[in-house]
Parts: sequence; C-alpha cells; structure tokens
Amino acid sequence: MALETLREIALQFSKVQPKQIDHLTEETPLLDLMPFGASTHDLWHSAEELQSADAMGFVAMDEPLPSINSRTRLIKFDMSGTIEVGEDKARQLGGTAKYFARKTGPVLKVTGMKTEATIIHNNLRQYVLDHYQTMRNVYDAGGIGAKNYSIVAVRFEEGVCQGLYNPKGFGKGVMFDTLPINGGDLYKITSEGVLGYGVRLKCDLGIMMTGDRNISAIVNIDPSVGADKKQKAVPTAMMIDDMLADIRATSSGRTMLVMHPRVRSMLVREFKDSRVWMRPEDKVINRKLMSWDEVPFVTTYNMKDGDEAKISV
Repeated sequence: MALETLREIALQFSKVQPKQIDHLTEETPLLDLMPFGASTHDLWHSAEELQSADAMGFVAMDEPLPSINSRTRLIKFDMSGTIEVGEDKARQLGGTAKYFARKTGPVLKVTGMKTEATIIHNNLRQYVLDHYQTMRNVYDAGGIGAKNYSIVAVRFEEGVCQGLYNPKGFGKGVMFDTLPINGGDLYKITSEGVLGYGVRLKCDLGIMMTGDRNISAIVNIDPSVGADKKQKAVPTAMMIDDMLADIRATSSGRTMLVMHPRVRSMLVREFKDSRVWMRPEDKVINRKLMSWDEVPFVTTYNMKDGDEAKISV
C-alpha cells in the first residue's frame, strides 16, 4: 500500500471523527506532511533495520552468482492519553459528555505538538546521533554553549523511513479510539482522593527508521556566537549540501529540511542572495515558504528554541 499523509488516511477511514485530524495537525507542520503506512501487528510494528547490504551485480553467463546478504535487527514502538474531570466540575459544565467533547480539540492539539517534538528530537535527530559512528551524517556548526539549534534533513521512503498507524484502529471508523475509564463510573483522579471521570484516547502511531541514507542533521547552530567568540556558529553552504547528499535528497516532496522558524530566518539572512529559493508556486507542500536547491524548509515551533546542549561530533 502506498504511503499517505495522516489527513488522507483520516479522510478515508475516520468518518465518525472528521475534525480530530484538524485538531491534531493544527500546529504540527511535519506531522501533517509526513507519509504514513499501516503497521504490521496492531500496536507493534516489526521491521528489519538495514545495517549493511551487498548490491546485486552483473555476471557473465554460467559464472557463479555473487552472494548477497544483509545484517538486520527488529525495531518496535507504540501512543495514548487521557482526559479527566472532577465530579463537581463535570456537573457544573453540563455533564461529562459535553465536557470531554469540548476538551478533545485542545487536548489533541497539545498531543500533536508533543508527538511532533518527540518525532523530531527523540526519533529522527536522536537516530542519526546514535548512528553517527557508522553513518557520519551529523555536522557541527560550531556552537559551544547550551543555546543551540538543529536542522534535521529527512527523506521519507516506503518501508525504510516512514510513519506508522494501526489500521485496526482506523478500521473502526475513528482516528482515536475513545474508552471511558472505570467503565464511566467515578474513581479517584488525584492522589488526594478527589473523585471524577475520565476517558482514554488511543491512536497507535509510530515511526520506522531502518536505513542509513534517510536522515542527517546539523547540530550546534548558534546564530549569536561561534567557537572563536567572534564568528556566528551557522551552517555553511557546504554543510547543507553535504547533509542533503548524504540522504540522497530529491525534489519529489518526500525530502524535507526541518527546522525552527528562527533557523529559517537565519538561513535567509545568510544565503538569500545565493541558495535560498522562494517557491510560491508550489502546491504540494503548502506550509513551506522557501527551499534549498528545491528541498523545502518545513518550519515548526515544536523544535527546541535555542536550548539544545552542545553535541560532540
């Protein structure tokens, strides 16, 4: 099955909760653009992580065939949340059903923002840092303190680097499976013994990262000071070119440069006369304003705003 965005998947399957995808992706540009595919085993997904592989080659007639092998390992992962309300507040606000319906939108918005931050920092960025010794796909802009930014370049690829969703969840006609806690009866919602009601929202989303040519990063970006205390610690054009070459970047819409809006502003100041392109005609990715050699910038406030510690690479 071809990869699709969460919005496209929700339009097909989530007939009961049509507004939930709007709430979830309201402040999450990357999550809105990221391609997803169905997971293999409900909550879990099993995939072979490609660590090394030999390529097939041409051989002469009747010559022995070359042996081909790869070393792999399995990866698995899992997402859910709850909304709770005190007994008295629920009564004052028209009952639990009205309260939970009103609170679902804001909760999903925050959930989406936290999910996107986790995908960027704990998954994409951390993956390339954890595999730095073998991938060599991390570049140091020279920042020395704890007020740094990052740029993450990612090329989504089916079966290698993609989002995952639980098809059985969407198969029920909803994006988020909603279940009353304690059967809808009162229970203690605080350690002090306050009684109330709760619901559990569950949507099984994840991300698969199994290749070594799909993610790269520039770290230790500090527009204010560089290692010599005189020059700003900003990426060079060669760094950006190299990180895109490392992941075999394309202009297909599946390759993205993910950054905080302040970093995009910095790149515009540094390279507006040479490498940064305005692309108002592009209709495929609506949330970008600029690109680097046809690879779009995706800016999100869910990336850390200049409070990353220095990374030694």
